[in-house]
Amino acid sequence: MKILIAIGGKEFSKPTLDLGMKIANSFKSSTTIAYVGKKISQFSEKDVSVVHQNLDDRQLYRPGIRTLEWAYDFLISKKYIEATNTNKFDDYLLVDEENSRMKVLLKEQHSDKIDLIMRTGEIIEQLKDEVEVNKHDITIIGGGGNKGLHNKLIQFIDSAVFVVKNYSVNKEYKILLPVNDSEGSEKAIDTAINFAKSYKLKVEIVAVYEGKKSQEKTDKLLLKTKNKFVKNKINASTKILDGPTVNAIVNHAKDDSIIILGVSPKNPIMKYFFGSKPISIAQKCDCPVLITK
Repeated sequence: MKILIAIGGKEFSKPTLDLGMKIANSFKSSTTIAYVGKKISQFSEKDVSVVHQNLDDRQLYRPGIRTLEWAYDFLISKKYIEATNTNKFDDYLLVDEENSRMKVLLKEQHSDKIDLIMRTGEIIEQLKDEVEVNKHDITIIGGGGNKGLHNKLIQFIDSAVFVVKNYSVNKEYKILLPVNDSEGSEKAIDTAINFAKSYKLKVEIVAVYEGKKSQEKTDKLLLKTKNKFVKNKINASTKILDGPTVNAIVNHAKDDSIIILGVSPKNPIMKYFFGSKPISIAQKCDCPVLITK
């Protein structure tokens, strides 16, 4: 498995990076931590060339370098990377690669599975390219800030997307797994099994009746799904929710829930104009939401 963790401001990125690295460690995944900054204009480049003798031009060209330094220090402090010496973050460890991508040369122990990178340009385009080129399975993003941006990331990035909202290391989480008879739901079930086994989490499987004709079908689906968890020795329960699907799930979710959902079968253009239930749930819930694809 390959995981991409997208970070932004230090204050809001800490829980995203913390949870992302825990997930990466539990699955023994290779991990890329990415900061996307604005591309400097040609006019600005001329300004930089005039003043570079007095200021660090790397700092001007790459304003996200301090965020990468913060991420580097975080990895050291949490022992995701074990430093072999007392050297501080060196700006000149950042080397240019192709396609607006720069990479920090990590030399400490256990850094062979971690890439710390910076990309410049439009955030959707850059993260989409990072996922496509490097075949990431999960993209982890923070839950604050621009909701419109989050919706576009969920719609257009070709990986599962984990939106980290109000995550706390002090909470004991459980998985909330809404199910239906879609292909996307099957992927969500498989992901929930992996998460539950890795973290020893309890699972609550929920469904919403969509008319009287669906009741028997939904009951069978809940039982079938629960049996999959029982076979994997996972503590699982089931519950029927009342009301419109999105509102029912949002109202049932608690701050200690991690919701795992299958992606809507709609194509990105349809979702952009008409929305989707997973995107609506991720937008309205105040807890972490993982949308599988």
